[in-house]
Amino acid sequence: MSYANPTPLQIGATGVLGGQRFRVAGRVVMGMDDEGETYYWNEYHLMDDAGDSATLVFEETESGPEWRLFTLFEPAHPLTADEAAAKRVGERVNLDGQPMPVTLVDQSRVYFVEGTPPEGVEVGDVADYFNVESGNRMLVVSWTGDEVECYQGITVPAETITEAFNLSQMPAVARAASVGRSLSSDGGMTEFTSSSWIWKVVVFAVVMVAWFFSSVSTGRRSTAPLTKPASSAAMLDVGASGTIKNWEFTVAGRATVEIARVGALYDRHEYELTRTGGERALLVCGLNGNAKEWHLFLPFTPVEPLTPFQAAAKRAGDEVKCDGGETKIQELFSAKRLSCDGSLVPDTTPGAMQFGFLARRPDRLLMARWNEKAIEFYIGLALPERDTLAAFKRAPAR
Repeated sequence: MSYANPTPLQIGATGVLGGQRFRVAGRVVMGMDDEGETYYWNEYHLMDDAGDSATLVFEETESGPEWRLFTLFEPAHPLTADEAAAKRVGERVNLDGQPMPVTLVDQSRVYFVEGTPPEGVEVGDVADYFNVESGNRMLVVSWTGDEVECYQGITVPAETITEAFNLSQMPAVARAASVGRSLSSDGGMTEFTSSSWIWKVVVFAVVMVAWFFSSVSTGRRSTAPLTKPASSAAMLDVGASGTIKNWEFTVAGRATVEIARVGALYDRHEYELTRTGGERALLVCGLNGNAKEWHLFLPFTPVEPLTPFQAAAKRAGDEVKCDGGETKIQELFSAKRLSCDGSLVPDTTPGAMQFGFLARRPDRLLMARWNEKAIEFYIGLALPERDTLAAFKRAPAR
């Protein structure tokens, strides 16, 4: 086994993730036994200017190169090391209020260290761990001695790493890693061995990837790309006027946006609406991929608004405050603008990315969207297709 660095990401390299500058301080080669053979992966130790840590993990899987990012979290129902060691595949574990099945139980070892690794990491270190997963969530419980740590994991598109660290020499196969593959990955375990790795920084890349928590089922990898359905035609023209909920709107701009979320990849149409006096709204066709589905979103400012970095730390199941109450985040997504015309807010060009979440209540939706510079919040409600199209003098497609 060669412990040579398999990627262009070198020790000493610097890059900006979500407006925060990081330096690659070290690299660790990890391994686990996989049916009599050792499976290896690389972990890059990142440090920011304040001395806080983050880690990027690179794996050569059956489906090609993959990057992953893990963050430490405090479980609502922590386990002791003895309780963790007693867990078996198939057993359900409740770490944060949602019981999930154990999908893998194994042990990892440190085989090589280069540069400055996380505190306490040395060649030969061994750690026990197990994975739990459900839907779009993957959690890892790791322990050495009596100390137990819990991590949540995501898959990061190679393009994000390439751009952040200016890796122009990244192998073509890694640069071409598709959104679909990242979303549909049911890849296995990438495990941390250090009992003292402190994750004080939740880098913006956690949600910049928005392909989010990779699911896990076994210690072996198996990935199938998602197929994006053909995009429907835009239904409303720039300049069209109509009345919705007794409000008179004009379509000031429109955009076709590619949405990526766990298990789905599709296009939707977004229409920037304006009212007399300058008020604006967002009309969305195909919020969840259904071309007959319409929602009206009105901008608002929460009592306790999140910053982009705070929003990036959120995950499905977390609670957020909305107009005096709390609601749970149900869905994380990324939005890539494919085409646009007219006047749009924010004024972004084709190819620009935003990231967001949807939180649902019985009577409305809360949507947050952001990039590294700004965040916007909307309150939304569903609209009947026929009434919406009739308001703008368009008949439903049959």
